[in-house]
Amino acid sequence: MIIWILVIIVLVGVDQLTKALVLAHFTYEGQTLPVIQNFFNITYVRNSGAVFGVFQGLAETYIIFLVVMGMALILFGYMFVKNDFKDKRTFWYSLALSLLIAGALGNAIDRLFQFDHNVVDFLDFRGIWSFVFNFADVCLNVGIALFIFDQFILEPKRKKLKDNG
Repeated sequence: MIIWILVIIVLVGVDQLTKALVLAHFTYEGQTLPVIQNFFNITYVRNSGAVFGVFQGLAETYIIFLVVMGMALILFGYMFVKNDFKDKRTFWYSLALSLLIAGALGNAIDRLFQFDHNVVDFLDFRGIWSFVFNFADVCLNVGIALFIFDQFILEPKRKKLKDNG
């Protein structure tokens, strides 16, 4: 379990460090730095909404987001504590939970401590879509994908092995 807690700490640290670097080097919202022309930019955006900017600009939504993130963290934390880390077959499940916890924590920190309670976003793949996101969002999306993979593909196999053996 200790290794997975360290994974969470490192992921949250990377998220907060990258956001701090953006805040330190960009002077105004919307400022952009092309990295790969017409494809990838670092663009400073403050997101008051949810994923993909949903609920953007609604008053006091950060309270709702904090409540939802808190409930998600309690659920993920419960699943994390109940996990059998000694069973090597739960690797992808452990990784998924660690990513989900780190992603939720990373964005919750912004909601709590940013002056306007907005999330700092900066990863801008203009060549693919118009949404700007951050490292915590990457953790959440990869965590969701791994969790679905684990629960629908790997868990039935683990259950079958357990029932047969």
